[in-house]
Amino acid sequence: MEEAVRLLASDDVLALGMAADLVRQRKHPGGVVTYIIDRNVNYTNICIQSCHFCAFYRPPGSPEGYVLPLEELFQKIEETIALGGTGILMQGGLNPYLKIDYYENLLRAIKERYRVHLHCFSPTEIVHIARVSKLSIREVIRRLKAAGLDSIPGGGGEILDDEIRRRIGRKTTTEQWLTVMRIAHEEGLRTTATMVIGFG
Repeated sequence: MEEAVRLLASDDVLALGMAADLVRQRKHPGGVVTYIIDRNVNYTNICIQSCHFCAFYRPPGSPEGYVLPLEELFQKIEETIALGGTGILMQGGLNPYLKIDYYENLLRAIKERYRVHLHCFSPTEIVHIARVSKLSIREVIRRLKAAGLDSIPGGGGEILDDEIRRRIGRKTTTEQWLTVMRIAHEEGLRTTATMVIGFG
């Protein structure tokens, strides 16, 4: 624990990297390091969230707002596969016009054409999909999984402190975010988590 506190307080990025590599060597001896090639695709930038730090979103009705056409999405997936990619990370804004059937059709269309791992829709997006579709979070996750969802990314977590979350935007609460992840695990999906450094 003392080492963790020391590394947390340190600004020595090289020392942090060396400590992480020692842990990797202990857990995975033999010098094997793996990686994946994937691509982040934003299917829409239309969003009702208005987070203070986001330069990506456009409000509903903006002439700069978009929902990515399937043909353009397929082109991005084909470019990824041509580079050896095996996964697509797909996230977007909280678009009030897109309900569960849009997401199901999107996932099915991709899975019918490509053998890629679909790591899609942050917990914040899933809460939004449930709200606009008038479904439970569990029902949304079950339906997305049945349509081809392979795992859920940790976007929208930013930092799981509700006081900070209120200051940066009208994000889902920490409990809502964790509930989505808990249900995803119960339904057999894997998840990741991300943390934005510098908030607070």
